[in-house]
Amino acid sequence: MKIKIGCCGWGYFSSKNYFGENWKERFKSVLQAYASKFNIVEVNSTFYRIPKLLTAQKWREEVDEINKDFEFTIKLSQIITHEDQFSSKTSIWAFNQMKQIARALRSKILLFQSAAGFKPTKENLEKVKKFFKNIDREDFILVWEVRWQKDWTPEIVKKLFFDLNVCQCVDPFRQDCFFTKDLFYYRLHGLGKPSMYNYKFSDEELKRLAEKVRGTKKETYVLFNNTQMYEDALKFEKFLEEF
Repeated sequence: MKIKIGCCGWGYFSSKNYFGENWKERFKSVLQAYASKFNIVEVNSTFYRIPKLLTAQKWREEVDEINKDFEFTIKLSQIITHEDQFSSKTSIWAFNQMKQIARALRSKILLFQSAAGFKPTKENLEKVKKFFKNIDREDFILVWEVRWQKDWTPEIVKKLFFDLNVCQCVDPFRQDCFFTKDLFYYRLHGLGKPSMYNYKFSDEELKRLAEKVRGTKKETYVLFNNTQMYEDALKFEKFLEEF
């Protein structure tokens, strides 16, 4: 069993804080600096805009200079999950565009994050089933975060995700994973108020998380997505080494 730890995006990574004022003498970009500290990143910018293929190829080339085993996972375009909401050929088109980016990055995991207001109504479930039936997923592992809410019950998630052959993504501090097949994919958003992202995890919380993931038998991804995500992820790695 392997545990992979990283963050959701590298855009806020402070290279200067970790490598000093002269960090640009060591690295070509912030991404390279990030890749020297972590082995994985979830690309979040792809949710807002599908990048050019050349951009993705550049990202891959940059991290290969630091770590050829570095892994990208990809958050899929909001065109699929928020704008079109799995409804038409537009979603399939966006999915195919994202696959090109994934291949350039040598990614194996594609993440869907549906809108908080996307509920498991009969109409929505039919749209989702049709979408997953009509896409060519190739050999990608598909992960879906349905945004925790009372409507997505364990019974609904277990049957739907099994039928779709999709792994469930959850925040382990907010709910258990109801269904997964290939791996566990955790996204830690934070527990802050009023903004959940404005948060720094305590040592006690990170130790509890370490205990949880060390007990799993499947490959496990732990991606931090809070304001202190880089510091928390590095500290979490240390706690894992102690167990």
